[in-house]
Amino acid sequence: MKNKKKRFRSQIVSTFLITSALMYLVNFFIFSNMKSVIDNTDKAYDGNRRLMEMRDRLDSLQLGMQAYTNTKDEVILNKFYADEEKYKELIGVLQHDTVMTELQIREQGLYNLSTNYIQTVNQVVLAKKSRNVEEYQTYQTKASEEYGYITSYMTDLNNTMFQNNSEVYKSMITLTKYSEVLYGAILILTGGIAVCLLLVLTKRLSEPLGKLADTALEVGEGNLDVMLVDNSDIYEIGIVNSSFNQMVMSLKDYIEKFRKSVETESALREKSIRMEASYKDAQLKYLQAQIDPHFLFNTLNAGAQLAMMENADKTYKYIHKVADFFRTKIKKDDPISTLENELKIVDDYVYILNVRYSDELIYTKSVDDNLTDVSMPSMILQPIIENSVKHGLSEVEWEKHIDVSVTEEEDNIVVSLSDNGVGIPQDIIEKIIKGDSLNEYNREVNIGIGLDNVIERLRNFYNREDVIEITSVGPNMGTEVAIYIPKA
Repeated sequence: MKNKKKRFRSQIVSTFLITSALMYLVNFFIFSNMKSVIDNTDKAYDGNRRLMEMRDRLDSLQLGMQAYTNTKDEVILNKFYADEEKYKELIGVLQHDTVMTELQIREQGLYNLSTNYIQTVNQVVLAKKSRNVEEYQTYQTKASEEYGYITSYMTDLNNTMFQNNSEVYKSMITLTKYSEVLYGAILILTGGIAVCLLLVLTKRLSEPLGKLADTALEVGEGNLDVMLVDNSDIYEIGIVNSSFNQMVMSLKDYIEKFRKSVETESALREKSIRMEASYKDAQLKYLQAQIDPHFLFNTLNAGAQLAMMENADKTYKYIHKVADFFRTKIKKDDPISTLENELKIVDDYVYILNVRYSDELIYTKSVDDNLTDVSMPSMILQPIIENSVKHGLSEVEWEKHIDVSVTEEEDNIVVSLSDNGVGIPQDIIEKIIKGDSLNEYNREVNIGIGLDNVIERLRNFYNREDVIEITSVGPNMGTEVAIYIPKA
Protein backbone atom coordinates (compact mmCIF):
# COMPACT_ATOMS: atom_id res chain seq x y z
CA MET A 1 0.00 0.00 0.00
CA LYS A 2 2.83 2.38 0.79
CA ASN A 3 4.50 1.63 -2.60
CA LYS A 4 1.21 2.31 -4.38
CA LYS A 5 0.88 5.54 -2.49
CA LYS A 6 4.38 6.54 -3.52
CA ARG A 7 3.87 5.65 -7.21
CA PHE A 8 0.60 7.58 -7.33
CA ARG A 9 2.18 10.62 -5.75
CA SER A 10 5.15 10.48 -8.16
CA GLN A 11 2.84 10.29 -11.16
CA ILE A 12 0.87 13.27 -9.94
CA VAL A 13 4.00 15.30 -9.25
CA SER A 14 5.66 14.51 -12.58
CA THR A 15 2.48 15.16 -14.55
CA PHE A 16 1.95 18.39 -12.69
CA LEU A 17 5.52 19.56 -13.33
CA ILE A 18 5.35 18.82 -17.05
CA THR A 19 1.96 20.43 -17.63
CA SER A 20 2.86 23.35 -15.39
CA ALA A 21 6.06 24.01 -17.27
CA LEU A 22 4.29 23.92 -20.64
CA MET A 23 1.46 26.14 -19.47
CA TYR A 24 3.88 28.49 -17.76
CA LEU A 25 5.89 29.07 -20.94
CA VAL A 26 2.80 29.54 -23.03
CA ASN A 27 1.11 31.78 -20.53
CA PHE A 28 4.23 33.85 -20.05
CA PHE A 29 4.39 34.50 -23.77
CA ILE A 30 0.68 35.30 -23.99
CA PHE A 31 0.74 37.36 -20.83
CA SER A 32 3.64 39.53 -21.94
CA ASN A 33 1.84 40.36 -25.15
CA MET A 34 -1.63 40.73 -23.72
CA LYS A 35 -0.37 42.87 -20.88
CA SER A 36 0.80 45.44 -23.36
CA VAL A 37 -2.59 45.41 -25.08
CA ILE A 38 -4.51 45.56 -21.80
CA ASP A 39 -2.36 48.38 -20.44
CA ASN A 40 -2.95 50.43 -23.54
CA THR A 41 -6.68 49.69 -23.46
CA ASP A 42 -6.89 50.58 -19.80
CA LYS A 43 -5.14 53.86 -20.41
CA ALA A 44 -7.40 54.63 -23.36
CA TYR A 45 -10.65 54.00 -21.56
CA ASP A 46 -9.73 54.67 -17.96
CA GLY A 47 -11.26 58.13 -18.18
CA ASN A 48 -14.53 56.72 -19.57
CA ARG A 49 -14.76 54.12 -16.81
CA ARG A 50 -14.05 56.72 -14.20
CA LEU A 51 -16.82 58.96 -15.56
CA MET A 52 -19.29 56.02 -15.53
CA GLU A 53 -18.42 55.27 -11.92
CA MET A 54 -18.83 58.96 -11.05
CA ARG A 55 -22.22 58.97 -12.77
CA ASP A 56 -23.38 55.91 -10.82
CA ARG A 57 -22.26 57.44 -7.53
CA LEU A 58 -23.88 60.80 -8.46
CA ASP A 59 -27.19 59.02 -9.18
CA SER A 60 -26.97 57.19 -5.85
CA LEU A 61 -26.26 60.47 -4.05
CA GLN A 62 -29.26 62.20 -5.68
CA LEU A 63 -31.58 59.26 -4.93
CA GLY A 64 -30.28 59.10 -1.35
CA MET A 65 -31.05 62.80 -0.82
CA GLN A 66 -34.60 62.36 -2.21
CA ALA A 67 -35.21 59.19 -0.18
CA TYR A 68 -34.09 60.85 3.06
CA THR A 69 -36.20 63.97 2.49
CA ASN A 70 -39.23 61.70 1.96
CA THR A 71 -38.65 59.36 4.92
CA LYS A 72 -36.06 60.98 7.26
CA ASP A 73 -34.69 57.44 7.76
CA GLU A 74 -31.31 57.45 9.56
CA VAL A 75 -30.13 54.34 7.64
CA ILE A 76 -30.71 56.16 4.33
CA LEU A 77 -28.93 59.23 5.74
CA ASN A 78 -25.86 57.15 6.65
CA LYS A 79 -25.76 55.68 3.13
CA PHE A 80 -26.12 59.22 1.72
CA TYR A 81 -23.03 60.38 3.62
CA ALA A 82 -21.10 57.27 2.50
CA ASP A 83 -22.01 57.99 -1.15
CA GLU A 84 -20.95 61.62 -0.65
CA GLU A 85 -17.49 60.61 0.61
CA LYS A 86 -17.03 58.15 -2.26
CA TYR A 87 -18.08 60.78 -4.81
CA LYS A 88 -15.61 63.29 -3.33
CA GLU A 89 -12.88 60.68 -3.64
CA LEU A 90 -13.78 59.98 -7.29
CA ILE A 91 -13.85 63.62 -8.39
CA GLY A 92 -10.55 64.35 -6.63
CA VAL A 93 -8.61 63.14 -9.70
CA LEU A 94 -10.34 65.79 -11.83
CA GLN A 95 -8.69 68.67 -9.99
CA HIS A 96 -5.66 70.14 -11.80
CA ASP A 97 -3.38 72.91 -10.55
CA THR A 98 -0.75 73.19 -13.31
CA VAL A 99 -1.08 74.30 -16.92
CA MET A 100 -3.94 72.22 -18.35
CA THR A 101 -4.85 70.75 -21.70
CA GLU A 102 -8.29 71.30 -23.17
CA LEU A 103 -9.51 67.98 -21.76
CA GLN A 104 -8.09 68.76 -18.31
CA ILE A 105 -9.84 72.15 -18.36
CA ARG A 106 -13.14 70.38 -18.92
CA GLU A 107 -12.34 67.91 -16.14
CA GLN A 108 -11.64 70.86 -13.82
CA GLY A 109 -15.05 72.29 -14.75
CA LEU A 110 -16.73 69.00 -13.82
CA TYR A 111 -14.88 69.06 -10.49
CA ASN A 112 -16.14 72.57 -9.72
CA LEU A 113 -19.75 71.68 -10.62
CA SER A 114 -19.60 68.55 -8.46
CA THR A 115 -18.17 70.47 -5.48
CA ASN A 116 -21.04 72.99 -5.66
CA TYR A 117 -23.58 70.15 -5.98
CA ILE A 118 -22.24 68.39 -2.86
CA GLN A 119 -22.62 71.61 -0.87
CA THR A 120 -26.20 72.02 -2.15
CA VAL A 121 -27.39 68.48 -1.28
CA ASN A 122 -25.90 68.85 2.21
CA GLN A 123 -27.89 72.08 2.62
CA VAL A 124 -31.03 70.16 1.55
CA VAL A 125 -30.42 67.54 4.26
CA LEU A 126 -29.69 70.15 6.93
CA ALA A 127 -32.82 72.12 6.01
CA LYS A 128 -34.88 68.92 6.18
CA LYS A 129 -33.46 68.10 9.61
CA SER A 130 -34.26 71.59 10.91
CA ARG A 131 -37.74 71.46 9.28
CA ASN A 132 -37.13 74.71 7.39
CA VAL A 133 -39.62 73.99 4.59
CA GLU A 134 -38.92 77.11 2.51
CA GLU A 135 -35.14 76.67 2.63
CA TYR A 136 -35.48 72.93 2.02
CA GLN A 137 -37.62 73.43 -1.12
CA THR A 138 -35.24 76.09 -2.49
CA TYR A 139 -32.14 73.96 -2.04
CA GLN A 140 -33.87 70.85 -3.35
CA THR A 141 -34.80 72.66 -6.58
CA LYS A 142 -31.25 73.97 -6.88
CA ALA A 143 -29.81 70.48 -6.26
CA SER A 144 -32.02 68.99 -9.00
CA GLU A 145 -30.92 71.68 -11.47
CA GLU A 146 -27.23 71.16 -10.64
CA TYR A 147 -27.71 67.41 -10.93
CA GLY A 148 -29.08 67.91 -14.46
CA TYR A 149 -26.15 70.17 -15.41
CA ILE A 150 -23.60 67.66 -14.11
CA THR A 151 -25.17 64.64 -15.87
CA SER A 152 -25.28 66.52 -19.17
CA TYR A 153 -21.68 67.70 -18.66
CA MET A 154 -20.58 64.13 -17.90
CA THR A 155 -22.29 62.78 -21.02
CA ASP A 156 -20.62 65.39 -23.25
CA LEU A 157 -17.20 64.83 -21.65
CA ASN A 158 -17.57 61.06 -21.97
CA ASN A 159 -18.36 61.36 -25.68
CA THR A 160 -15.31 63.56 -26.20
CA MET A 161 -13.06 61.05 -24.44
CA PHE A 162 -14.57 58.20 -26.42
CA GLN A 163 -13.87 59.91 -29.73
CA ASN A 164 -10.28 60.62 -28.71
CA ASN A 165 -9.76 56.98 -27.78
CA SER A 166 -11.30 55.50 -30.94
CA GLU A 167 -8.12 55.68 -33.01
CA VAL A 168 -6.06 54.07 -30.27
CA TYR A 169 -8.64 51.34 -29.93
CA LYS A 170 -8.61 50.55 -33.68
CA SER A 171 -4.87 49.95 -33.69
CA MET A 172 -5.13 47.69 -30.64
CA ILE A 173 -7.96 45.69 -32.27
CA THR A 174 -5.74 44.98 -35.31
CA LEU A 175 -2.92 43.74 -33.07
CA THR A 176 -5.32 41.65 -31.03
CA LYS A 177 -6.70 39.82 -34.09
CA TYR A 178 -3.25 38.62 -35.10
CA SER A 179 -2.48 37.62 -31.55
CA GLU A 180 -5.69 35.62 -31.20
CA VAL A 181 -4.72 33.20 -33.98
CA LEU A 182 -1.26 32.62 -32.58
CA TYR A 183 -2.42 32.27 -29.00
CA GLY A 184 -5.20 29.89 -29.98
CA ALA A 185 -2.84 27.51 -31.79
CA ILE A 186 -0.39 27.48 -28.92
CA LEU A 187 -3.08 26.92 -26.32
CA ILE A 188 -4.67 24.07 -28.26
CA LEU A 189 -1.34 22.28 -28.58
CA THR A 190 -0.29 22.64 -24.96
CA GLY A 191 -3.80 22.05 -23.70
CA GLY A 192 -4.09 18.79 -25.64
CA ILE A 193 -0.87 17.48 -24.17
CA ALA A 194 -1.90 18.46 -20.65
CA VAL A 195 -5.36 16.94 -21.01
CA CYS A 196 -4.03 13.61 -22.21
CA LEU A 197 -1.69 13.36 -19.25
CA LEU A 198 -4.29 14.42 -16.71
CA LEU A 199 -7.08 12.16 -17.99
CA VAL A 200 -5.07 9.07 -17.18
CA LEU A 201 -4.60 10.11 -13.59
CA THR A 202 -7.94 11.76 -12.91
CA LYS A 203 -9.85 8.66 -13.94
CA ARG A 204 -8.44 6.80 -10.94
CA LEU A 205 -9.53 9.68 -8.70
CA SER A 206 -12.90 10.60 -10.19
CA GLU A 207 -14.75 7.33 -9.63
CA PRO A 208 -14.19 6.95 -5.85
CA LEU A 209 -14.51 10.72 -5.32
CA GLY A 210 -17.77 10.76 -7.29
CA LYS A 211 -19.25 8.09 -5.03
CA LEU A 212 -18.06 10.01 -1.98
CA ALA A 213 -19.55 13.27 -3.32
CA ASP A 214 -22.96 11.67 -3.99
CA THR A 215 -23.07 10.23 -0.49
CA ALA A 216 -21.96 13.55 1.05
CA LEU A 217 -24.72 15.37 -0.88
CA GLU A 218 -27.37 13.09 0.60
CA VAL A 219 -25.94 13.65 4.09
CA GLY A 220 -25.97 17.41 3.45
CA GLU A 221 -29.69 17.19 2.60
CA GLY A 222 -30.36 15.57 5.97
CA ASN A 223 -30.38 11.88 5.05
CA LEU A 224 -28.14 10.17 7.60
CA ASP A 225 -29.38 6.67 6.72
CA VAL A 226 -27.19 6.48 3.60
CA MET A 227 -25.15 3.48 2.60
CA LEU A 228 -21.60 4.08 3.78
CA VAL A 229 -18.93 4.46 1.08
CA ASP A 230 -16.51 1.63 0.31
CA ASN A 231 -12.82 1.85 0.97
CA SER A 232 -10.59 2.74 -2.02
CA ASP A 233 -7.35 1.12 -3.19
CA ILE A 234 -5.87 4.64 -3.18
CA TYR A 235 -4.41 5.26 0.25
CA GLU A 236 -5.40 8.92 0.63
CA ILE A 237 -8.97 8.39 -0.60
CA GLY A 238 -9.31 5.34 1.64
CA ILE A 239 -8.48 7.53 4.66
CA VAL A 240 -11.05 10.12 3.57
CA ASN A 241 -13.76 7.47 3.06
CA SER A 242 -13.08 5.90 6.44
CA SER A 243 -13.17 9.28 8.20
CA PHE A 244 -16.39 10.23 6.38
CA ASN A 245 -18.09 7.01 7.48
CA GLN A 246 -17.02 7.67 11.07
CA MET A 247 -18.31 11.26 10.85
CA VAL A 248 -21.75 10.11 9.64
CA MET A 249 -22.09 7.64 12.49
CA SER A 250 -20.92 10.20 15.06
CA LEU A 251 -23.32 12.79 13.64
CA LYS A 252 -26.27 10.43 13.99
CA ASP A 253 -25.37 9.78 17.63
CA TYR A 254 -24.92 13.52 18.33
CA ILE A 255 -28.27 14.47 16.76
CA GLU A 256 -30.09 11.87 18.84
CA LYS A 257 -28.43 13.09 22.05
CA PHE A 258 -29.12 16.73 21.12
CA ARG A 259 -32.80 15.97 20.43
CA LYS A 260 -33.22 14.38 23.85
CA SER A 261 -31.39 17.31 25.49
CA VAL A 262 -33.65 19.86 23.75
CA GLU A 263 -36.78 18.00 24.79
CA THR A 264 -35.60 17.89 28.41
CA GLU A 265 -34.62 21.57 28.42
CA SER A 266 -37.94 22.57 26.83
CA ALA A 267 -39.88 20.66 29.46
CA LEU A 268 -37.89 22.29 32.28
CA ARG A 269 -38.33 25.78 30.78
CA GLU A 270 -42.08 25.29 30.40
CA LYS A 271 -42.32 24.10 33.99
CA SER A 272 -40.31 27.11 35.19
CA ILE A 273 -42.57 29.54 33.30
CA ARG A 274 -45.68 27.98 34.81
CA MET A 275 -44.21 28.18 38.29
CA GLU A 276 -43.20 31.83 37.83
CA ALA A 277 -46.65 32.77 36.51
CA SER A 278 -48.34 31.02 39.42
CA TYR A 279 -46.01 32.72 41.90
CA LYS A 280 -46.66 36.22 40.53
CA ASP A 281 -50.42 35.61 40.44
CA ALA A 282 -50.39 34.42 44.04
CA GLN A 283 -48.14 37.31 45.06
CA LEU A 284 -50.48 39.88 43.51
CA LYS A 285 -53.49 38.42 45.25
CA TYR A 286 -51.61 38.16 48.53
CA LEU A 287 -50.43 41.78 48.42
CA GLN A 288 -53.89 43.02 47.51
CA ALA A 289 -55.39 41.03 50.38
CA GLN A 290 -53.19 43.01 52.81
CA ILE A 291 -55.32 46.12 52.40
CA ASP A 292 -56.42 47.07 55.91
CA PRO A 293 -60.22 47.49 56.16
CA HIS A 294 -60.02 49.26 59.57
CA PHE A 295 -61.11 52.52 57.97
CA LEU A 296 -64.53 50.93 57.34
CA PHE A 297 -65.44 51.12 61.01
CA ASN A 298 -64.41 54.79 61.36
CA THR A 299 -66.41 55.85 58.31
CA LEU A 300 -69.50 53.89 59.33
CA ASN A 301 -69.29 55.47 62.78
CA ALA A 302 -69.09 58.92 61.20
CA GLY A 303 -72.13 58.03 59.08
CA ALA A 304 -74.09 57.07 62.15
CA GLN A 305 -73.24 60.37 63.85
CA LEU A 306 -74.17 62.30 60.73
CA ALA A 307 -77.55 60.54 60.58
CA MET A 308 -78.32 61.90 64.03
CA MET A 309 -77.42 65.50 63.13
CA GLU A 310 -78.65 65.96 59.54
CA ASN A 311 -81.54 65.14 57.26
CA ALA A 312 -81.84 61.72 55.65
CA ASP A 313 -80.95 62.84 52.08
CA LYS A 314 -77.46 63.93 52.93
CA THR A 315 -76.96 60.89 55.12
CA TYR A 316 -78.16 58.69 52.28
CA LYS A 317 -75.64 60.27 49.91
CA TYR A 318 -72.88 59.78 52.44
CA ILE A 319 -73.75 56.15 53.14
CA HIS A 320 -74.10 55.53 49.38
CA LYS A 321 -70.59 56.88 48.77
CA VAL A 322 -69.22 54.75 51.59
CA ALA A 323 -70.93 51.65 50.19
CA ASP A 324 -69.52 52.27 46.70
CA PHE A 325 -66.06 52.85 48.12
CA PHE A 326 -65.90 49.70 50.26
CA ARG A 327 -67.65 47.55 47.72
CA THR A 328 -64.64 48.18 45.45
CA LYS A 329 -62.04 48.07 48.21
CA ILE A 330 -62.93 44.67 49.69
CA LYS A 331 -63.49 42.97 46.34
CA LYS A 332 -60.74 40.32 46.07
CA ASP A 333 -61.66 38.25 43.00
CA ASP A 334 -60.59 40.91 40.50
CA PRO A 335 -57.13 42.38 41.26
CA ILE A 336 -57.14 44.32 37.97
CA SER A 337 -58.98 47.59 37.54
CA THR A 338 -58.84 50.61 35.22
CA LEU A 339 -57.52 54.10 35.80
CA GLU A 340 -61.07 55.43 35.39
CA ASN A 341 -62.36 53.22 38.23
CA GLU A 342 -59.40 54.08 40.45
CA LEU A 343 -60.05 57.80 39.99
CA LYS A 344 -63.71 57.30 40.93
CA ILE A 345 -62.61 55.56 44.14
CA VAL A 346 -60.44 58.59 44.96
CA ASP A 347 -63.40 60.90 44.34
CA ASP A 348 -65.58 58.87 46.72
CA TYR A 349 -62.83 58.67 49.31
CA VAL A 350 -62.18 62.43 49.34
CA TYR A 351 -65.93 63.06 49.57
CA ILE A 352 -66.10 60.78 52.64
CA LEU A 353 -63.14 62.55 54.24
CA ASN A 354 -64.68 65.96 53.69
CA VAL A 355 -67.89 64.80 55.31
CA ARG A 356 -65.91 63.56 58.29
CA TYR A 357 -63.68 66.63 58.54
CA SER A 358 -66.15 69.39 57.56
CA ASP A 359 -64.81 70.05 54.03
CA GLU A 360 -61.34 70.96 55.22
CA LEU A 361 -59.71 69.27 52.17
CA ILE A 362 -59.56 71.31 48.96
CA TYR A 363 -59.59 68.71 46.20
CA THR A 364 -58.73 69.54 42.56
CA LYS A 365 -58.54 67.18 39.63
CA SER A 366 -57.23 67.62 36.07
CA VAL A 367 -57.77 64.51 33.97
CA ASP A 368 -57.61 63.80 30.22
CA ASP A 369 -60.53 61.40 29.81
CA ASN A 370 -58.94 59.89 26.70
CA LEU A 371 -56.17 58.41 28.88
CA THR A 372 -58.22 56.70 31.61
CA ASP A 373 -59.16 53.50 29.76
CA VAL A 374 -55.97 51.63 30.75
CA SER A 375 -55.52 48.64 33.06
CA MET A 376 -53.79 48.84 36.42
CA PRO A 377 -53.82 47.00 39.77
CA SER A 378 -56.90 47.78 41.83
CA MET A 379 -56.74 49.94 44.98
CA ILE A 380 -53.55 51.79 44.04
CA LEU A 381 -54.46 55.48 44.12
CA GLN A 382 -56.64 55.52 47.27
CA PRO A 383 -53.87 54.27 49.62
CA ILE A 384 -51.61 57.08 48.38
CA ILE A 385 -54.29 59.69 49.11
CA GLU A 386 -54.89 58.06 52.50
CA ASN A 387 -51.19 58.36 53.38
CA SER A 388 -51.15 61.98 52.23
CA VAL A 389 -54.03 62.81 54.58
CA LYS A 390 -52.75 60.78 57.54
CA HIS A 391 -49.09 61.66 57.45
CA GLY A 392 -48.80 64.74 55.29
CA LEU A 393 -51.81 66.86 56.20
CA SER A 394 -53.07 65.61 59.56
CA GLU A 395 -50.98 67.99 61.69
CA VAL A 396 -50.70 71.04 59.42
CA GLU A 397 -52.44 74.28 60.35
CA TRP A 398 -52.67 75.82 56.90
CA GLU A 399 -55.19 75.21 54.13
CA LYS A 400 -55.01 71.57 53.01
CA HIS A 401 -54.84 70.69 49.32
CA ILE A 402 -55.04 67.41 47.42
CA ASP A 403 -54.34 67.63 43.65
CA VAL A 404 -54.78 64.81 41.13
CA SER A 405 -53.83 64.98 37.43
CA VAL A 406 -53.54 62.54 34.51
CA THR A 407 -51.25 63.52 31.62
CA GLU A 408 -49.39 61.93 28.72
CA GLU A 409 -45.57 61.79 28.61
CA GLU A 410 -43.77 59.97 25.76
CA ASP A 411 -44.70 56.27 26.10
CA ASN A 412 -46.30 56.62 29.55
CA ILE A 413 -49.52 57.87 31.11
CA VAL A 414 -48.53 59.84 34.23
CA VAL A 415 -50.86 59.92 37.24
CA SER A 416 -49.79 62.65 39.69
CA LEU A 417 -51.12 62.80 43.28
CA SER A 418 -49.78 65.69 45.36
CA ASP A 419 -50.43 67.45 48.68
CA ASN A 420 -49.12 70.56 50.44
CA GLY A 421 -48.29 68.80 53.69
CA VAL A 422 -45.13 68.28 55.72
CA GLY A 423 -43.28 66.28 53.02
CA ILE A 424 -40.96 63.24 53.28
CA PRO A 425 -37.18 63.42 53.94
CA GLN A 426 -35.09 62.74 50.84
CA ASP A 427 -33.17 59.83 52.38
CA ILE A 428 -36.45 58.11 53.20
CA ILE A 429 -37.70 58.65 49.63
CA GLU A 430 -34.56 56.99 48.28
CA LYS A 431 -35.06 53.99 50.55
CA ILE A 432 -38.70 53.69 49.51
CA ILE A 433 -37.89 53.77 45.78
CA LYS A 434 -35.02 51.27 46.16
CA GLY A 435 -37.12 48.98 48.35
CA ASP A 436 -34.65 49.25 51.25
CA SER A 437 -35.80 49.29 54.88
CA LEU A 438 -39.48 49.61 53.96
CA ASN A 439 -40.65 47.77 57.06
CA GLU A 440 -38.51 50.03 59.28
CA TYR A 441 -40.00 53.15 57.69
CA ASN A 442 -43.51 51.74 58.02
CA ARG A 443 -43.01 51.36 61.77
CA GLU A 444 -41.60 54.87 62.11
CA VAL A 445 -44.48 56.67 60.38
CA ASN A 446 -47.17 54.01 60.84
CA ILE A 447 -48.24 54.04 57.18
CA GLY A 448 -49.72 50.53 57.28
CA ILE A 449 -50.08 49.10 53.77
CA GLY A 450 -49.21 52.47 52.18
CA LEU A 451 -46.39 52.87 49.72
CA ASP A 452 -44.85 49.47 50.54
CA ASN A 453 -47.89 47.68 49.17
CA VAL A 454 -48.48 50.07 46.28
CA ILE A 455 -44.92 50.00 44.91
CA GLU A 456 -44.56 46.24 45.04
CA ARG A 457 -47.92 45.62 43.35
CA LEU A 458 -47.15 48.12 40.58
CA ARG A 459 -43.75 46.56 39.91
CA ASN A 460 -45.20 43.07 39.81
CA PHE A 461 -48.10 44.11 37.57
CA TYR A 462 -46.04 45.98 34.96
CA ASN A 463 -42.88 43.85 35.40
CA ARG A 464 -40.61 46.92 35.55
CA GLU A 465 -38.91 48.97 38.27
CA ASP A 466 -39.51 52.56 37.11
CA VAL A 467 -43.24 52.71 37.82
CA ILE A 468 -43.30 55.34 40.57
CA GLU A 469 -41.52 58.56 41.48
CA ILE A 470 -41.78 60.43 44.80
CA THR A 471 -40.82 64.11 45.04
CA SER A 472 -40.62 66.28 48.15
CA VAL A 473 -38.55 69.43 47.76
CA GLY A 474 -38.31 70.26 51.46
CA PRO A 475 -39.98 70.32 54.90
CA ASN A 476 -43.57 71.66 54.85
CA MET A 477 -43.47 71.91 51.03
CA GLY A 478 -45.67 68.92 50.25
CA THR A 479 -45.17 65.63 48.45
CA GLU A 480 -45.91 64.46 44.90
CA VAL A 481 -46.29 60.79 43.95
CA ALA A 482 -46.18 60.14 40.18
CA ILE A 483 -47.21 56.76 38.77
CA TYR A 484 -45.98 55.84 35.25
CA ILE A 485 -48.37 53.55 33.36
CA PRO A 486 -47.01 52.21 30.04
CA LYS A 487 -49.35 52.88 27.10
CA ALA A 488 -48.92 49.39 25.70
